[in-house]
Amino acid sequence: MTTPQSQPNDELTLTTSDARIQELLERMNEIADLGAMNALLAWDQNTALPDGAGEVRGAQLATIEGVLHERQTAARIGELLGELESVVASAPYTDADRGLVRETRRSYDQATKLPAGLVQEMARVGAASFDAWRRARTHNDFAQFAPWLGKTITLQREVADRLRTPGQASRYDALLDLYEPGMTSERLDALFGPIREVSVATLQRIQQSGHTIDASCLEGDFPADSQVALSRELLTGIGYDFNNGGIAISPHPFTTSFGSPFDVRVTVRPDPKFLQAALMAAVHEGGHAVYEQGSDKRLARSPLAGGASLGAHESQSRLWENAIGRSEAFWQGQYDKVKAAYPQQYANVDVATFARALNTVRPSLIRVEADEVTYNLHIIVRYEMEKAMVNGEVAVESLPGKWNGMYQEYLGVEPPTDARGIMQDIHWTSGFGYFPTYTLGNLYAAQIYATLRQTFPDFDERLAAGDTSFVLNWLRERMYAVGSVYQPEQLIERVTGEKPNPDYFRRYLTEKFAKVYDLAG
Repeated sequence: MTTPQSQPNDELTLTTSDARIQELLERMNEIADLGAMNALLAWDQNTALPDGAGEVRGAQLATIEGVLHERQTAARIGELLGELESVVASAPYTDADRGLVRETRRSYDQATKLPAGLVQEMARVGAASFDAWRRARTHNDFAQFAPWLGKTITLQREVADRLRTPGQASRYDALLDLYEPGMTSERLDALFGPIREVSVATLQRIQQSGHTIDASCLEGDFPADSQVALSRELLTGIGYDFNNGGIAISPHPFTTSFGSPFDVRVTVRPDPKFLQAALMAAVHEGGHAVYEQGSDKRLARSPLAGGASLGAHESQSRLWENAIGRSEAFWQGQYDKVKAAYPQQYANVDVATFARALNTVRPSLIRVEADEVTYNLHIIVRYEMEKAMVNGEVAVESLPGKWNGMYQEYLGVEPPTDARGIMQDIHWTSGFGYFPTYTLGNLYAAQIYATLRQTFPDFDERLAAGDTSFVLNWLRERMYAVGSVYQPEQLIERVTGEKPNPDYFRRYLTEKFAKVYDLAG
């Protein structure tokens, strides 16, 4: 591992003295503002929308998508890109200039390949699909959701056909590229093979050892309002700034930005009988949020603000949630907040017991509650099902059975209901290609974590003292501030000094759980 690089400050300055850069930036500012309005409507849809408002919200989202599409496909943007692409390649133009032109070209090419009618139809179907998913999940009625999932699949196939390039082997590759630039199924298969291998091997070692962890301290009576309050405390503890953020409850935890770094919000989903769900969701979403809040203000209202890719984003949610947020050192510095929130429940539970309970390995049904060892197997199920759906290899009505069969094969468990099976995630109400970025995030996170521990030999001691600022400041300087100025692989190399390497995840998972479960050898 070579020495990671910090970012020269002047490279994040856009050369607005060039009238063409200034005009392009102004156009992208407007597009970013419209995108923020769209995100605000989606936030409200997830957190506060009345039951009877789904149809009108779909129309509103479709209207904004139509206006966005018109702005994104303006011929003048193409003209400006044509003039700028050759000149920004060298001095005096900055990395930010080059990133702006590259990211604008990427979004412009994607938008011009998709007709406005298709974009609006996706927005309408997405809103209706979300509404159907929410109702169907509540009533455990996949048949109610199935027609909308079928429409989403049809639309996504059309999107893939329109976006697909000669170098992409399948429709699914075209959708993957929307979330992780340059990624293909072939490359994912190569990366996921070792991750699946170490996940299965570690799970088998734990099961064969006969060692168990008592995680009963996480179960009990935990009122939702107190869980939200505790989540606020933990978010503050990792450096999330509530002056530029907020927290709400939603059916599925998520993070959204209405203009990074100025307005970045998170949600949680408390389970009154299981404390871990909301707490770890808070730290997970907090990882996303501090990434967005760390974006340099000079990049605001441009395509450069925020994360470099979904994989880069997931690296931060998984880094904060797992490598940091499930460590005993972290809880030594934060456990007083838990005891203050629930003094009766935790009067006789020490921090080591609490932290160990958070690392219990047990094959389960719910992805967002999965342990680190089995988590990637949940993602591989979704990845393989997405490929089958988009590439036309499976019928919608057979999806629940396929899901259940894969869970039995990969994790040794079978969902008793579709609500706890195929309908547990919100993602398929809007499209496909997102899920693999979770496992990419785990891969990136392990590599970044190794760099952090190498950089700070007293890493655990600082966390145990309640200090997380040294981690946040280091990440802000090397990763967060630059937004998407650099592409994902280049960014990971700049942060860690090495291209993405799955060996770090192998070592991380093997070493951590050998210690947690006292595995010999």
